[in-house]
Amino acid sequence: MNSAIRSLIVNEDTSLAQIVDELNQRSGDLLLLDSRTVLAEPHIELLTDYPRKASAALVAVQKNGDTLSRQNRVASASSASHKVTIGNRDFVGALFLSRFNRIEIIETLNKAAGYGAKGHALDLALVALVRAAIRVDAVDIWGAPYSRNDDAKQRAEIKKEIDNLNIERVRLSMVNRANDGFFSVFFLRKFSKILTWVAVRIGATPNQVTLLSFAIGLYSAYSFSKGEFVTTLIGALLLQLSIIVDCVDGELARYTRKFSSLGAWLDAVTDRVKEYLVFFGLAYGAAREGKDLWLPAILMMLIQTFRHLTDYNFAQSVKIRNEELLKVPVEFMAEFDGIIPSERLSKGRLRYWLGKIIQFPIGERWLVISATAVMGGATFTFTAMPILALISAIVVYRGQIIRTGKMERTRLPSNLIINQLDLLGIKKTLFTRSSWIEPSIWVAIESFILISIFQSQGLMGANTFLLLFAILFHHYDSLYRALQNEKKPIWLQVAGLYLGGRVLVIGILLILGLAEAIPTWYFTLLFVFIASGQWVLSHKQNKVSE
Repeated sequence: MNSAIRSLIVNEDTSLAQIVDELNQRSGDLLLLDSRTVLAEPHIELLTDYPRKASAALVAVQKNGDTLSRQNRVASASSASHKVTIGNRDFVGALFLSRFNRIEIIETLNKAAGYGAKGHALDLALVALVRAAIRVDAVDIWGAPYSRNDDAKQRAEIKKEIDNLNIERVRLSMVNRANDGFFSVFFLRKFSKILTWVAVRIGATPNQVTLLSFAIGLYSAYSFSKGEFVTTLIGALLLQLSIIVDCVDGELARYTRKFSSLGAWLDAVTDRVKEYLVFFGLAYGAAREGKDLWLPAILMMLIQTFRHLTDYNFAQSVKIRNEELLKVPVEFMAEFDGIIPSERLSKGRLRYWLGKIIQFPIGERWLVISATAVMGGATFTFTAMPILALISAIVVYRGQIIRTGKMERTRLPSNLIINQLDLLGIKKTLFTRSSWIEPSIWVAIESFILISIFQSQGLMGANTFLLLFAILFHHYDSLYRALQNEKKPIWLQVAGLYLGGRVLVIGILLILGLAEAIPTWYFTLLFVFIASGQWVLSHKQNKVSE
């Protein structure tokens, strides 16, 4: 546990006023632990050793539990004086109070103390914070036993179980990413855990592992580009090795608590570059055999970009709208906690995993690429992939459209979409509740216009792929910045000519018969290298200033 964080053991005699007194004594973070709670050290580290700016509570998944978690936040909590309308977690008696909203927390707990409500002070504190709309992250625990009850004998038994555990193995079991796909959970993670253990032992950093995965992915694309069966088999195996190693960087970050915006950005963009260059390698290898597969390769790249932008923007839009609902305070002693039960039905295990597979996540996509390339070459890959992507899109978009229909007809209270619209002078979205699809639509319009121009000029080939790769990378970069509430600097947008300017300039150059390589090199240099360098340098400067 981070020794810099103060802790307070809360028992039945502790009052809210005493917690406030502890907060008033010093200005740092404060960890509250129930005297009846028994936890493994890795569980406590989830609160103390992660870079947290918001308060957080340890919870365990429990149907009809005493706490409700939504959007990875505690949406409702209970005590002897409070009930939850519906619960899906149990609060296990560990609450982290962040120094970043210390004054607000003190005011809230002071006010709650005045009511004299019955209940354990830790439960009352959590209820007070949540009902005052102060953010409290819900941190799920697993991998080791725990206990929070009055039975000293049971607590002793749980403590004995924990003492007999291999704590390093517990830490390793807790590094899985939430909401992973079926293939990742049941295959890839089995191998990545071994490599993560090795990475911990040799002192590797998450970013070093990301770059290793990137290098393997690039060599996979190179192997595919040879167009021979043996090199295709090697490429397929390397692609699977690349994604296994790619799992390691996140596991290593969670194990070592080494998180950074640079690492998250590096992991995200290298995944896209690897996947798209594999498409390039397959098309290039096919061209060696006299097969022209550049158009399907480009369309596959466009399909994946369209899906990524749509899925990320939809999920983030839903999160933003739901968080707005969680910002509505509820009177501390009100009987109703303000939670309206969700109409969504709980999924059985089989339905849950089928839903994961149908989303066609990266693990399943890369498995299909590897398998189809070996079985039937690039032609089979570019036949199977669009079909599977179409089936996935129909199912996923159906659900997204249904959920959108239930949203209020209001604009998103965020610049998430605006920051991605690469349109000169546009400062407002066209749609209200459907704005999440706008960036994808504009990307599709730009891409189809350019594809049509290239087709009409008979220029569909490697340069065309690389030019569109650079432009699609630009849109993905804009998405990732927007997810972090950022926007590309004006000079980069101007240099990129905005969407309309790019189409016009590229079209004129091609119609005039000028070299296709000119816009390809320009936009590759600008969007892939200069824009990436600007992002990295700006975040390094921000880190120093902090």
